[in-house]
Amino acid sequence: MPEAKDITVLIVDDDPVVTAALHAQVNRVLGFKVVGIAHTGHAALAAAGRFAPRLILLDLHLPDLPGLEVAHRLRRPDQPPADVIVISGHHESAAVRAAMQRGALYYLVKPTRAGTLEQTLLRYAATVEQLSAGDRFAEQQEIDRVFRSLHLDQAARPKSISAATEQAVLDALSSVKEDASAHELAKMIGISRATARRYLEYLADRGQVEGRPRYGPTGRPQHRYRIR
Repeated sequence: MPEAKDITVLIVDDDPVVTAALHAQVNRVLGFKVVGIAHTGHAALAAAGRFAPRLILLDLHLPDLPGLEVAHRLRRPDQPPADVIVISGHHESAAVRAAMQRGALYYLVKPTRAGTLEQTLLRYAATVEQLSAGDRFAEQQEIDRVFRSLHLDQAARPKSISAATEQAVLDALSSVKEDASAHELAKMIGISRATARRYLEYLADRGQVEGRPRYGPTGRPQHRYRIR
C-alpha cells in the first residue's frame, strides 16, 4: 500500500516493456507510488475507478480505445478526479493540442528519459503542494507561479544568477528553523536585499523555494521563504 502522503500513479500503455520501465522509474521518485498498470483503455477506466489514482500516465495508442477518448471519459462525474500526463510517440502538434483540450497537464514524447520523467513528476508534486497550501491566493504572482511550476523548462541559468550565490542562498535558507525574509537572508550572506529577493524569486519559480506572505500589524505583507 502507498504511504499516506504518496502521490498515487496509474500507468496506461499497451506495451508491457514500457509499463515495466515506467513502473520502475516512477517508484524511484520519492513521494510517488504506482498503484496500477493497464494495457487497454477499458482496463484503464476500470483501474481508475478502483484505485482512484492522483495521477495517470497515459499513452495515446491503445488497442481498444484511443487514448484521447480515455482521457475524455476520465473527466466524467462517475470517475474519481485524476490528473493526466500523456506519454506518447506522437509528435504532431494536433495530438498535443487535442491532449491539452482533453485536460492533459503535460505531454512527454517517447522514448522518455528517466531524468525527464523524474523532473516532470517533481514539478507536478511541487504544483500539487502549492495548490494544497491554502484556500486562497493572496497575489496574482502566486497563481502565476503555480502555472509555471509544472511547465518550467530546463533553460540555462540566467546570466544574472550565479551558481555560487544561488547555493549560498539555498544553504542559508536550509539553516533557518522555519523561514526567512529576503532582508534576513541578505544579512546572513552579505548581499543586498534586492539581490537576495531576486535569487529567492528565481528559486521559487523553479519550485525549490516556497514563498508566502505574512501579514503584520500594519497589514502590509512580508514575504517569507523556506526550502520546499
